[in-house]
Amino acid sequence: MKALSIDKKTCHLTEKEKEAQCYYDLGYTLVATSPDKALEFINKSLEIRLEILPEDHATIGFCHHDIGVAYQNKSMFDEAIKHYKEAIKIYEKHLFDEEEYQYNVTECYRLCHSNIAGIYTKQDDYDSAFNFRMKALSIDKKTCYLTEKEKEVQCFFDIGKELLDKDSIKALEFTKKSLEIRLEIFPILE
Repeated sequence: MKALSIDKKTCHLTEKEKEAQCYYDLGYTLVATSPDKALEFINKSLEIRLEILPEDHATIGFCHHDIGVAYQNKSMFDEAIKHYKEAIKIYEKHLFDEEEYQYNVTECYRLCHSNIAGIYTKQDDYDSAFNFRMKALSIDKKTCYLTEKEKEVQCFFDIGKELLDKDSIKALEFTKKSLEIRLEIFPILE
């Protein structure tokens, strides 16, 4: 916690907030390699934050987000979706905040939608995957300018790409759909 006292972004935090941040940071570093241990630390951080902060504080959203990632890494998809959706509800309240947080709220909001889309693709729920992927593309600074049709092209392509290792026939189906729409928008000139 001594390092947190020196850090300019965290020196204003109370001792309890620093404790919560330490647990969060420990969990965050373990999400990919040790999701069970990550859940232990991030849940402890969430517990402390819920005691001292409003329940819709952005840092509580970050906890739910990373709890979702840990559950996704454990293939516990329903739990992951539950926490991603909780994070989304919180992030929606902070999308236009002036305050700087540890992470970019808009980027985390987009990632939650994208991660949920990936889960729905794994579960063969392509309509839900498509809807969450469309939302993610609308949020992403690099793709938000695309027309709805161009976003559809990207969604079908992304779903096809995700399915490549799992079901090559289904992957081809989505990729063809992407190409069909692409050719509607930008026909090949002879």
